[in-house]
Amino acid sequence: MGHKEDPESLEDDENPPAASEVLSRLAAVLGLGVATGDVRVDGQNATGHGAMAVGTVNNITVAGEDGGAVWGQTLSVVSIAEQQAIYAPAPSDGELDVRLRRRHLICLRGRPGTGRYTSACLALARRHSPDRICVLAVERLSDLIRRRDLLRGGYGYLLQYDGEQQADGLTRIALAARLESLDSTLLLIGNFDIRDERFLSELVEHRPTPAVEVFRAQLHGRLRGRCVGGCAPCRERCLVSYVEQECLAEPALRAYLDGAPPPGEVLGVVEAIARGMPGGPALTDLLNRLLPEQLRRRATEILTPEGTDSQLAELGGRDYLRAFRLACAVLAGQPVSEISAAAHRLWRNPMGAIDSPAPLRRPDLDLLLGQPLRRAVSVDAREVPAGARTVRFVASAERLPATMLEVAWEEWAIPERLLAWLAELARDGNPGVRQAAAGAMGWAAGRTPDAVMVTVSELSRDRRPGVRQAAGIALVAMATQPVLQRRIRIELDRWLERSAYHRDVVARAYALGLAWLWPDLAVAQLRRVAQQRMQRRTGVVVRGLVEVYQSGRPHLVVPALADWARSDHPELQLQAARTLRALADRWAQPPHAHWPELLDLVSTEVLRIADVAALWSVALRLPGTAYRAWRTLGYWLNQADADANLAELCLELFKLTITDAPLGRRLDHQIRHVWYPIMPHSAMLSRVSRLSHQRGLT
Repeated sequence: MGHKEDPESLEDDENPPAASEVLSRLAAVLGLGVATGDVRVDGQNATGHGAMAVGTVNNITVAGEDGGAVWGQTLSVVSIAEQQAIYAPAPSDGELDVRLRRRHLICLRGRPGTGRYTSACLALARRHSPDRICVLAVERLSDLIRRRDLLRGGYGYLLQYDGEQQADGLTRIALAARLESLDSTLLLIGNFDIRDERFLSELVEHRPTPAVEVFRAQLHGRLRGRCVGGCAPCRERCLVSYVEQECLAEPALRAYLDGAPPPGEVLGVVEAIARGMPGGPALTDLLNRLLPEQLRRRATEILTPEGTDSQLAELGGRDYLRAFRLACAVLAGQPVSEISAAAHRLWRNPMGAIDSPAPLRRPDLDLLLGQPLRRAVSVDAREVPAGARTVRFVASAERLPATMLEVAWEEWAIPERLLAWLAELARDGNPGVRQAAAGAMGWAAGRTPDAVMVTVSELSRDRRPGVRQAAGIALVAMATQPVLQRRIRIELDRWLERSAYHRDVVARAYALGLAWLWPDLAVAQLRRVAQQRMQRRTGVVVRGLVEVYQSGRPHLVVPALADWARSDHPELQLQAARTLRALADRWAQPPHAHWPELLDLVSTEVLRIADVAALWSVALRLPGTAYRAWRTLGYWLNQADADANLAELCLELFKLTITDAPLGRRLDHQIRHVWYPIMPHSAMLSRVSRLSHQRGLT
């Protein structure tokens, strides 16, 4: 019977990713300005998020008792009305309204650029009156208590709290009492730390409005009163149709809005559409120009770290934060500790040494990611150390990583350093890091193909299978780009004439997804790789052939394998037998779910039974595959007991497979000592045994 062969002994020292997984990942790679920074004043009577305020704006600026400046601005009724006209309600507005009716000092927690300012203004307008809304800026909250003439009765006040204003418990109690006596309200907005118990009882979490609702409300507001359909008279029904059936029906726009872009970005798209009100191909052309520009602006913003120098210095400075965020784009899905280590490889001091990254805390991770990137990724919410969390881009932001790479590649002006960094990760990282870095290298080949091809060739000469696997992924990533496909086909032909390691990488590339692109070429080139004795130690040839089979080409694979099995080349026979062993474990779809897939394809005349029999014959004979092949064949017989049509096919298969006395004697041994004790009532065993005796093969 020959020795047993453990299938795991044929694999590499790490589990190879499925071709579908590799291809899926590659598809992915590939306002108020005064003192608060949240208020914009564009002229004497302008305020708010892009709104022109026509009317009275009352400004007050006084000095605090210790010299601290206090600034206030009463917003005009017109500005509030304009905001209301184009406002898309946030999911947290209801909770905020309830809190404002019950308390006089409220904290609204939210990140800048998420619409928190507009939400706060309009909530105060609902609580008080549109003409009684005032924006404040102070150095200390206590100044609002000491200067009793600053706060007026029945007003709603808005102040951005940045953490620098002093606000101890007694100050907040006294301020709340003062506001209650005036029947006024103070709404602090900021990115409060939810672990700060000083604010928990007063805190409302701002939940941003979905981007599609922001777009819908803003475009309706911008186009109100304008006819977009040539109506006479116009009742604005054409406006609803234009927004819903023209604009929001554009797949590119819906995908962009599903990516949760910040309101400021959405406003830019709205304003561009509102200027010309394009439709049909003109709208499509506008979006094809505008949306990539918006995505590139976001990527540029992510790679331009914000924050105080003291905060950034503790984490390595702006250069390290930029490296960390680029590492997130390349290594999405990997633990934060791996991303941090990769960022340290890219961020080196002038002497070239790499400092060990310090353990990360959750606040550090939030600062490293930054607000624009934090909106585009999901971080594991498990109670684990920050370094063990994984960072993944949400499905709606799947194009952002490639755009970040493009910005870094073009604007940092260090492509050689980036390529060397990716090659270093492909050599020394863990399996997930190697695979991600290899995909990014394949992307880079579209920018600098010669340098990338040299680097991948160097990786292909590495003795470690995992590194050669990374080289194979890089080849797949290159081949998915049409401009590079001809060159990759030429390179593959050349590599088949080079070292055994280069030929191994060719086979790995087909096993990792290239077989789906070029199935015909895969079968021919895998034959040349299979002839190398080195492939006895790996299963990459089999995996490549199975991928061709799974791509819908069994009619290419099985006849070619039958030819291998009939050849005199022992390496080809071994690879054919191994592949048969893998294909024999596949089962047909309903209504023949109990049929082996190979026999189902024979019954539909996709395959010839003689070819299948040739594969079984060599698999049952070779010591390296015989044990598993006989076990699988026994299971086929067991399934045939319940189906007469399948039973007839199995008997026909045995006639063509068991053709000589050595195999006949092995079959008799299997029936007597292995199958019969397990399946004593099997009618198929009796029929197969009689067939063997009648032909004189036992």
